[in-house]
Order: sequence, then C-alpha cells, then structure tokens
Amino acid sequence: MKIALYIKESLLDNDVDTYLIGKLTEHGFDFDQDNPDFVIVVGGDGTFLKAVHSYIDSLDEVQFVAINGGSLGFYSDYVLDEIDELLISLSRGDYNCKTASLLEGEIGDKVIYAVNEIRVESPLTTLLCDVEINGTHLEKFSGNGLVVSSSLGSTAYNKSLGGAVVLGDIDVMELTEIAPINNRIYHSLNSPMVLVGEDNEIVLKGDFSNCVVGYDCFSLNNGLNSLKVKISSKKLTFIYKNERNFIDKIRDNLVE
Repeated sequence: MKIALYIKESLLDNDVDTYLIGKLTEHGFDFDQDNPDFVIVVGGDGTFLKAVHSYIDSLDEVQFVAINGGSLGFYSDYVLDEIDELLISLSRGDYNCKTASLLEGEIGDKVIYAVNEIRVESPLTTLLCDVEINGTHLEKFSGNGLVVSSSLGSTAYNKSLGGAVVLGDIDVMELTEIAPINNRIYHSLNSPMVLVGEDNEIVLKGDFSNCVVGYDCFSLNNGLNSLKVKISSKKLTFIYKNERNFIDKIRDNLVE
C-alpha cells in the first residue's frame, strides 16, 4: 500500500517527515505523494483542509488520517506517538472510516469544493444579496455576508456565527448570516436555516465586485454576481479511532 504525507510547514523543522518516512519503510509501506491509498496529515484542522484540497481530484481513491500537531483537532484522533499503532491498523485493514459529502459551489465558469463551508463576505461595503432556496426567493439579505456550511463544517465558522452544531452522518447544508441588517427597509430571516438532503440548492445573487468568495481556507474574487451551492457527489473518507466520539471532540475543542 502507498502512503503520502501532508505535514504542517512549521513541523518540518523538527524532521517529522524524515521520522515518518522511516516508519513507513519499517512497516512495509511505499511512500508515494502522487498516487497514494492513504494520506497521513500532521497538523491541525487547517492543515487537514489543505491536504484534502491537494487531492481533490482523486478523493474516491484516497483515505485520509490525521495526526494532531496543531491547536484544534476535529479531524484528528491520533498523536505522533501512536504512529506504529496507526500503521499496524492500516496494514491489517483494521480501522474505522467515515465518509462525508463535500459542498460544491458554482460561480461563473468556476467550480469550487469545500469540506467545511462556502461563504460570500463583503469586508468593506454592505452586501445586498437575493437568496433563493430551490428556485424560490427567500429574502433580500443586507449585511456582511452569508455562509453555507456542511455538517462537518457546522462546528467551524458556522458555530462562531451562532449556527447549529450538526450531529450524525447526514447530508445537510446550513445557511447562516453574517451581521445581518434588520430595519424598516431591510428584513432577513436572521436565523440559521438547515436544509437536509442532496437535492437542495442555495443561490445567492448580488453585486459581488467588492466581495470575497471563500471556501475552506481558500478564497477568490472575480467580481461575478451569482453563486450556486449544493451538496457535491464528491465525498471525503477519513479514518478515526474507536474510543473517541464526536461529543468528546466538541467538549475538548469548544467547551473545555
């Protein structure tokens, strides 16, 4: 079996890559950055997101496993001292994995994908934006922006905006407003909205010339005026340990 490594840049000074390549050889794995069966990610959740995007065109062939080397670890259950345990599990096929759908956004002729969220933000001027849900007009939004998150991303930016944390292996999109303006002229839902199922589509229409369209830890600004977001057919598969559940992660990362 072939394994690639994706390591947070600041950890390379500690020769983590050399150590892990030695462990791969010791356990009989091939080191292959281009066509791996598994990608071992060392870092925090930001590093994990970057790793997924690096293999975005081969997600159906790759499984990810994260080793926590950062400050937050929603996607990681392992620590570096457990590398032997992890590699033995991979070699035996004795591990648990979870599959989750990505979000897919269409803006102009560009298609983007996100593990956590796709967002439109206007940092300098007020965003005026029509919001359509499955072809039906919901509102004319006025404020700083809008975020569409996945169930995985519900604990990220979405939660900081007061969105709901989603538990369970379900395909959802959650639409959350950023600093909405509500007065006698502008009125918005002023509440997160959760859409369950693969057939939903959110369309945002407005003047995006002063906006940033962000997706996970990436962004683009192309001045177009329409963004469509839906649940993608692309799926992410990542490996986790038995003994730590999602409630543990929420408590450890967000409560304690």
